[in-house]
Parts: sequence; structure tokens; C-alpha cells
Amino acid sequence: MKNFLRRRVDLATCWATNRISVMDTLEKYEDSYAIAEEFREWILHIGENNENLKDSVLNFPKELKELFDQKIKD
Repeated sequence: MKNFLRRRVDLATCWATNRISVMDTLEKYEDSYAIAEEFREWILHIGENNENLKDSVLNFPKELKELFDQKIKD
């Protein structure tokens, strides 16, 4: 695996782990499981189509901060 892909995998692992942790904190266990499954699929296929690497970018959802802030206030 190239260094670039290795860095992408490391970053994505941290991203997915943190997002799963937040979903578990919010008691959104189905969402947490879905993220884990999406990440598993993403990690298994990351090196297959290098010319479309942009398609493999995981984006952080904007509404997650609002959900987390709301849970803290409650």
C-alpha cells in the first residue's frame, strides 16, 4: 500500500472510530452499526479503483455536532 493510501486508512480509522463512539454516546446503536459496516466495506475496497480515489473520501456529517450538542443539553 502506498504511503498516501496508508495515511488515508489511518485517518479514516480515526474518523470512523470517533463517529461510532459519538453514535454510541447518543445511544444511536443502529447508526453506529451502519457506520461500522460502511467503514468495513470502504476499507476492503480502498485500493481497487485508484483513479477514483475521490469517491472513497469519508465526509463528516454537519448535523452530528448539533445532535451531540442537543444530547449534552438534555
